[in-house]
Order: sequence, then C-alpha cells, then structure tokens
Amino acid sequence: MSAAPIPWKHVRNVLVVFAPLWMGATVLFAFFGVCVALFSSDVYSARQPLVVRNEASTSLDRSGRFNSQTELKSAQETILEMTQNPEVVAGALRQIGPPSGTSDTAWPTTKVVDAIAKDAVNLLAPQGSEFGSTEMVYLQVKAKDQQRAVEFCKALFDNLTLHLRTIRQVRADSVIAELTHARNLAQHNLDAAASRMRVYEVKFAADLGELRNLNDAIAGDGTNRRTLEETVRELQVAELDLQKLHSLEALLVAGSENPDHLLASGSDLLSLQPSLLRLKDGLVDAQIRSSELAANRTAEHPALRNAKATEAQIRSRMQEEARGAVQAMQPTLKLEKARVARLEERKEQLTVRLDALAAARTDYANVDAEVRHRTTLLEEAERALADAQASRAAALSTNLVAELGPPQVSDKPVGPGGTLVTLGSASAGLLFGLGAVFLIAPGPTESRKGRRWSDYLQRSGRRESDQSGSVDVASVAPSAQIVDRRAPR
Repeated sequence: MSAAPIPWKHVRNVLVVFAPLWMGATVLFAFFGVCVALFSSDVYSARQPLVVRNEASTSLDRSGRFNSQTELKSAQETILEMTQNPEVVAGALRQIGPPSGTSDTAWPTTKVVDAIAKDAVNLLAPQGSEFGSTEMVYLQVKAKDQQRAVEFCKALFDNLTLHLRTIRQVRADSVIAELTHARNLAQHNLDAAASRMRVYEVKFAADLGELRNLNDAIAGDGTNRRTLEETVRELQVAELDLQKLHSLEALLVAGSENPDHLLASGSDLLSLQPSLLRLKDGLVDAQIRSSELAANRTAEHPALRNAKATEAQIRSRMQEEARGAVQAMQPTLKLEKARVARLEERKEQLTVRLDALAAARTDYANVDAEVRHRTTLLEEAERALADAQASRAAALSTNLVAELGPPQVSDKPVGPGGTLVTLGSASAGLLFGLGAVFLIAPGPTESRKGRRWSDYLQRSGRRESDQSGSVDVASVAPSAQIVDRRAPR
C-alpha cells in the first residue's frame, strides 16, 4: 500500500518553521565563499610546445626518429617524471626567485617544491591525447601572475634540458665504463690468442705461407708441395740416368774383357762413348771384310791375313778404349749418385715438413679462427665504445627536447572567479541547509506525546479543537459509560 503524498502546505510550514536553519547555512557558506574569493589569488597558466626526438647515434637508419610508439611513449613519460622532479622544480624556482622579489637563502623550501611539483607543473600531450601518439608535447606551469608564469616556464625548460643532459651523460658514462671493460677484455683475449698463434708462426716461419694455405679452402697447392712434386720428377730422371750409367759401366767392363759384348749391345748405351761406337762400327766392317775374303780365298792369302790383323787390332783397341771409358766415367757416376742422394734427401725433408704442417694444421686453424673471432669482437666493442663516446659528447652539447616556440600564457586566470565561487558556496550552503531541514523535520502523520507534529507546525502551536473552545465533560461522560458497558468483559 503506497504512502499518502506529502501536502505542499506541510512543506511550506516546515520551511517557515526552520527558516533560520537553512537561511543561516546559506549565509554562512556564502560568507566562506566571499572569504575564499577575497583571500585567494589568481592563478595563470603558461604552456610551451616541445618536440621530442631520439638519439641519432643509436638509430643511424632513422636518425632522430623513434623506432616504435612504445619507445616514444617511454621517452615522454621519462620527461614527465623529470619535469616533476624536485631538483628540476627547485632549480627553476631558485632561478626566478621568490614571489616577493626579496632574496631568501632558504627559498624554496621542500614543502613549496613538493606542492608546486604536484599542483603547478605538468607535461601534457596535445589535444588531450595520450603519450606516444605524437612527438609533440606541452610543458605547462602555473603562477600567480602572467609574467612569473612565463619566467617559470622558461626556467623550468632550462633546468629540464640541463637534467636531461645530465641523465644522458650519466648513462653514457656508465655505458662507456662497461664498454671500456668489454673492450679491454676483448683486447686481452685477442692478445692471448695472438701469442699462441705467434708460437706457430715462429715455429713454421719458413713454411708460414704453406701453413696458411692449408687453412684456405679455395687455395691451390703450396710451394712445398709443388717443390716436392718437382723434386720427385727430378729424382726419377736422376735415378734413370744413374741406372743407364751403371748399365754402361757393366757393359764397358764386360767389353774390356771381350769386345763381342760391345758388338751385342745397342747403340743407346754407346752413344755416350762416341769413340767406342766408331770402333764398334769399324770392327763390324772389318768382320764383314774378313768374311767376304774368307769366302773365296785361303787362310794364307795376304788379303785375308791383313783383314784378320785389322780385325784383331780393332778388338784390341776397343778393349783399351773400354777400360779407359770405365775409368773416365767414374766421376760422372759419382756425381750422378750424389745428385740422386741429394734429391732423395730433399724429398725426405719436404715430406717431413709437409707432415709437420699437416699435423699442426688443425691446431693452427683453431687458433687462427679464434684470432679472427676475437678480432671481430674487439672491432664491435670499439665501435660500440665510439658510439657511446659520441653520445656522451652529444649529451653535453645537444638537447633531445627542443622548443617549438615561446611560452604561451593564458589571458584570464585559471579556475573559477570570485563571483562564481561566492554563488557556488551560497548554493552549497542552501542545499546543505535544506538537506538538514528535511532530515530533522517530522512528517505530517508523526506524533509527539499524544499530539501530531502538524499541530506544532500551526502558527499558534495548538490543536484545532483547542482553538474552537472547550467541550463539556458531563455531556461526553454518559456516552463514555455506555461504550464502557458495551465493552466485553
């Protein structure tokens, strides 16, 4: 069952009865608003547009541009933290001085710095967007007058750029120290590997080119291998010549005893002895002449006897010539033996050297690869160190935050004016008073010690029956007794 609506007459009576309460609250709050408007000072806002770029030395492919939106957002958030940093704010406040214009060694206090850093300094994205959407941001400050707001904005920007350079310098110093240690370690490792490589180079100084060629996949035969092949060919030729000399010596020795051995031999061996070759031909001719004469003449015939004598003389001459040739060819035979021995020794030396190179090739290849790898690491460390040193040098002379124009100060104070504050305070007091009235005021049906609250809200504060006159008790008593009798016992 729904409750009966509150009559407007009751509301009016409540407002009239409790008028001192809600009117007093309205006046009190309005008074507070007037005091706030009178004693509070105007606040002006100044904004300066800034553009943020990345370090050019760390992104050579896109100099000064960020690789991603995340990096840009991170950089802008870092600038925001540095903008509200107490050291940055304190430095700007010391630069512009206290608002009174007097010198104060204790200015600014920690409380003032914290309050201004929290309420009067901010870094905003353009048009209410979030960080990371554009490289442009706004540095915003608040002050009590326009000129101070402009000066405070400029001083804050100067101290912000100074501290950002300090951060870059500190970071670069830390990176340089780390990269210097890495470079020194790479240099130490390279020196150790180079010393091990130097041992092999000193050991195989004469065959260093050959040893390096063994590590080169596209290199051809080395000098030692080509020399060995040439030595082997020369040795084969020398051994063949020595074998011919030995065969000729054996033939000459046999021919010195029996010239017929010389006749049975070929002309290749006797080509080295032209005289014996001529005697051989003469003996053959003498034998043919003797055979022709013996065919038609007797043994005692003078012509046949002369032919036999000539043949015997040639044989004797051939024996003497063979013995002389054997003696004459001994130096040549010794030289040829020495040549063969020398070629064999050279072959053996080259074989030993190539075997030693082959045995050391694997270890030398490992050391050489280690030297190349550590050389590459040293080059990378030196390149990174050079970049860090360039970044540190740039940190002392350049800014990653650049101003796009002078600070722009607002024409009117920031926040509500005195009139608006007074009206707002009065409205708040009125609402507070009305709320308090309707909170403590009774409803139209509530009672108090046998009387309704509506009776108290009347102008006279009495009942309507009391206002019309008193009632005769005797005339009411009989009816009360009748009702009393009829009531069940």
